[in-house]
Amino acid sequence: MPVAVLSDQAIRDTGAGNIQDVLADLPAVGQNISRTSTNFSTTGTGTATVNLRNLGSARTLVLVNGRRFVGGIPGTSIVDLNSIPTDLISRIEVVTGGASAVYGSEAIAGVVNFTMNDKLEGIIGRLQGTISDKGDAGRAYASLGAGMSFAEGRGHIQAYGQYEKDDGLRSANRTFSAKDIPNRSSFAQQGLFSTDGGSFSAGPDTFTFGPGNALKNYQGANIDGYNRAADRYLAVPVERYLAAGSGFYEFSDALTVYAEGQYAKTKSRSRLEPLAVSYQDLPNFDGIPVTNPFVPAAVKARLAANAALDEEIDPNVIPFRRRSNDIFNRSNIADRDTWRLVGGVRGDFGKGFHYDVYYTHGQTKDITSSGTILGPQYANALNAVQGPNGPVCSINVDANPNNNDPKCVPINIFGFNTVSSAAAAYVTNNGQRSTYDARVKQDVVSGSVSGSLFELPGGPLAFAVGAEYRHESSTEDFDQATNDGLTLGNQLSDTIGSFNVKEGFVEVVAPILREVPLAYYLGVEGAARYADYSTVGGVWSWKVGGEYAPIKDIRFRAVYSEATRAPNISELFSAQSETFPAVVDPCDQREGNGDGAPLSKSNLSAACKAIPAVAAAVAGGGFVYTTAQIQTINGFTGGNLNLNEETAKTLTAGVVLQPSFLPGFSLTADYYDIKVKNAIGIIGQQTSLDECLEGSGAALFCNNIVRDNRGKVVTVNALNLNTGSFRVAGIDVQARYRYGFGEGNSIDITALWNHRLKQEQTSFPGGPTQDELGQLDCYSCGRLGTGFKDRVNVSTTLTFGQFSINYRANYLGPVVDNLAATAPIRVGAYTYHDVQVRFDLDAARHFAFYIGMDNIGDKKPPLFGDTNQVTFPGTRTSANTYDVYGRMLYAGATFKF
Repeated sequence: MPVAVLSDQAIRDTGAGNIQDVLADLPAVGQNISRTSTNFSTTGTGTATVNLRNLGSARTLVLVNGRRFVGGIPGTSIVDLNSIPTDLISRIEVVTGGASAVYGSEAIAGVVNFTMNDKLEGIIGRLQGTISDKGDAGRAYASLGAGMSFAEGRGHIQAYGQYEKDDGLRSANRTFSAKDIPNRSSFAQQGLFSTDGGSFSAGPDTFTFGPGNALKNYQGANIDGYNRAADRYLAVPVERYLAAGSGFYEFSDALTVYAEGQYAKTKSRSRLEPLAVSYQDLPNFDGIPVTNPFVPAAVKARLAANAALDEEIDPNVIPFRRRSNDIFNRSNIADRDTWRLVGGVRGDFGKGFHYDVYYTHGQTKDITSSGTILGPQYANALNAVQGPNGPVCSINVDANPNNNDPKCVPINIFGFNTVSSAAAAYVTNNGQRSTYDARVKQDVVSGSVSGSLFELPGGPLAFAVGAEYRHESSTEDFDQATNDGLTLGNQLSDTIGSFNVKEGFVEVVAPILREVPLAYYLGVEGAARYADYSTVGGVWSWKVGGEYAPIKDIRFRAVYSEATRAPNISELFSAQSETFPAVVDPCDQREGNGDGAPLSKSNLSAACKAIPAVAAAVAGGGFVYTTAQIQTINGFTGGNLNLNEETAKTLTAGVVLQPSFLPGFSLTADYYDIKVKNAIGIIGQQTSLDECLEGSGAALFCNNIVRDNRGKVVTVNALNLNTGSFRVAGIDVQARYRYGFGEGNSIDITALWNHRLKQEQTSFPGGPTQDELGQLDCYSCGRLGTGFKDRVNVSTTLTFGQFSINYRANYLGPVVDNLAATAPIRVGAYTYHDVQVRFDLDAARHFAFYIGMDNIGDKKPPLFGDTNQVTFPGTRTSANTYDVYGRMLYAGATFKF
């Protein structure tokens, strides 16, 4: 059953160029991946998704004309809305309640279906410019479409093009995000150099540089540190090119041939502070050798004095931190290309039967590149000595000829802008960029037959039956240096995977009674879908529902469904990466303190004592770890081929009111309750240890742990597992009233309200349930999304002949940053106000001019410190929840003829 329906006029009233901006204001839509949340993403910069019910974009199915669309995020079926042509949309339906049984996997939360205008006649176009009242965040938009019918209306063909350029928004351009709060970064561009073993504390033992590269003692990050916010984006720039075409030809009632084609190119880039480098990031490197000729004499002297007083300080090396401003500016440059082709035949046959058979092929190519520094080269360049003609790399003058590198250039990192261009070229391999080359492919063959079987007292029994085959594949290929861990970024492995699924489905709508006393309408419906996946095998989704209208004015409806979501390619096949999680074995009687610590734990759990090697060690004086043993505990994260499908149970029940005494008014109110089990996620490595040895002792946790023959933990894995459960519940209300008065005059009011009753998740069976109702979303901490108890969107349009004004209000209820905090930060309710004024130059609406303003009150987002978990880096706020742009102004024109 639809939760919200948006017409093309409702879309135009927003002045949006990207359809994500329209969907984001719907109360049923949660926090999305967007241009305000992807500046720190290593891939997928500028991606636009939709997330129903805060259950995640992977559980929201996006369709175009009722058909699947190729995924825009590698390893998933998540659609990038940048690929949807805005001005071709004639209608958007947001559907929940039994959607998985009708449409398939990924529809646990619901479906967003874009119905496109495929009968465009004449020429249409739009031009629009947008800018903030501060003179930044500019956007330019243009679209042009043309279509025509031929052969007396039996055939039709059309083409469409769209261009949009969004300049993005720098963090430095807003006062609330222009500075690091509460502290700047201690990775300063002039460098920090420690003479006390690497503490980098303010005072005489840490050196840095001031103006003119004068050596000085470090006075703390807020004086000598680096303001990262000056380099970051609040919203990344996005540039889009779209082209689409479609056509059909009706040979007869029994045969119509149709085709669709679409191409979208999206360019985006992130911007971050230059790369931070520490001596600890470099391979086989303990610090800058004191023999390096660039080391200031005062630093050498202080190091020697400190080492003489403390034997743990190495007198031969200088730990350092530095930001690489004079090497390269850090950014990801992303280019995504999406193609989609549809071809099919449809027609009528027999008495009231209809068939539709089609094939779709879609591809997404995502190429992302970023600057990088090669760790081994950086270490070589720092390990310099004085040669006869100046500094030289020690590897070229030592006794080992096998480690020579004639390209090596000594690097001077002592001070502002001291790195030579030759040294920068060496440590970056002449500007070599890390690359990410990802491909997604989707092929679908589908066929269905629908119609009426026989008459019931309430009307014909309607049915649809069909079958579908789908194949999806995805590859993610990183450059060799990234594969080998030679860069100062994360070591990443390639991922390749695919699956296919064969599905059969049936839907039935049975009108039992119609227009009889106490039953203006009574009907039941049902649907079932069986899917046979090459990965998880056969799964069922089904729904049953009914509608009852005692009188024409009121209708009750309810649907119960059980749905499934099969694991996607990323969850199954993503390459496993090694980590060193710094965990503590609950059996360790020194409680992870390492060498020399006293025994501090005498009462070990029964599970610990049941491990023979542990029990023997305890009897022999104590089961303890050395520091080296703690530091070498590893683990693997990534895909898991043994995953099963997620399952969900959904109940939706509501009422529809269309009172005859108030023409033009309608109201729907629906209760929903969605419970997801076997949700795919990971169990934290420390959680596995604690639960296995001091908790339930379930295999779910214990199977992640590997011990050696001495009983010592050597590996704790955190692979994808079916562990979690989610529950969201609430009430959706949609009301509309339209009233016409006089010739061409009307008022049209639409209100959407979501009242959320539950938002909670449990990370593993038997674990604590985390209540997220009334709590903000956060950056990378695993919450479902911002749990507003209330969200309201109201749109009012007044039309007076050729003049119209639209006013919109978007209400976000009060929340806190962290329900578990002793003193949570409370954020009051927010209401954003937008307006658009339009004037049609003629009664036929061939030409129109419009102006608009979003966030009329220039409402600033709620602010938090950079260390608060709700803060998206560089924003000081929950950037995927609140507006970061401020007041925006736009003007445009549309035409059709």
